[in-house]
Amino acid sequence: MAGVLRRWRGPLLGGIAIWLLSFPLLTSHPASITSASAAQRVQGASVEAGDHRIFLQRAREQKAALAALQVLAAAAATPVPVIAAPVAAAVQPVAPPHPAAPAPPVVRANTIVIPRLGLSQPVGWYTDCMGRAPVARWGAWRWSCAGANNIYVMAHNPGVFTPILGLRAGDIVQYGDPSGRVHTYRVSSTTIVSNTQMWPLGATPSSTLTLQTCWTWDGSRDFIVRALEI
Repeated sequence: MAGVLRRWRGPLLGGIAIWLLSFPLLTSHPASITSASAAQRVQGASVEAGDHRIFLQRAREQKAALAALQVLAAAAATPVPVIAAPVAAAVQPVAPPHPAAPAPPVVRANTIVIPRLGLSQPVGWYTDCMGRAPVARWGAWRWSCAGANNIYVMAHNPGVFTPILGLRAGDIVQYGDPSGRVHTYRVSSTTIVSNTQMWPLGATPSSTLTLQTCWTWDGSRDFIVRALEI
């Protein structure tokens, strides 16, 4: 037995020595492998976490892009109101405001008014029945010696009665008598007579207004207006 031990002592001790020497390697190598594996797992987990974040980011971007496409599609489907371009309105000339019509003249006692001509003229009295007294140059005068129903008023032309040359049948003439009563007449006719004719001064069958003015410069012919009371 002792011989066997001596014979195998050398190889046995060598084996033990080799085992002892390799023990650190045996114990450290698995540890390094384990650490590397752990590091790889950590790195893999990190990679997986990063990949997960990238996946979530891409998912959010895709979701946002899809929402934008849906908004664009809805906008395209919605009819856009057509707004007509403003058409420049033709500039219309603005007529100036018409001046207010003047108030009709008041017909007072001993006044003759012709509305269409805008004439309002006080009337005095001419009392020379022989007709020898000259008629005053300005003013209108009622001949007191005219026939019944005939109010006879005369005035000069050129002068205050120049406008009556524009009278025509149908025009209205108003006369305020000495009492202030207003008589309204409608023109029935106009005529030209010689100053020697006396019929315009005569009586009339109905209430009549006769107006007289010069037709010629020398007074040889007169313009006569006849108007009947209405």
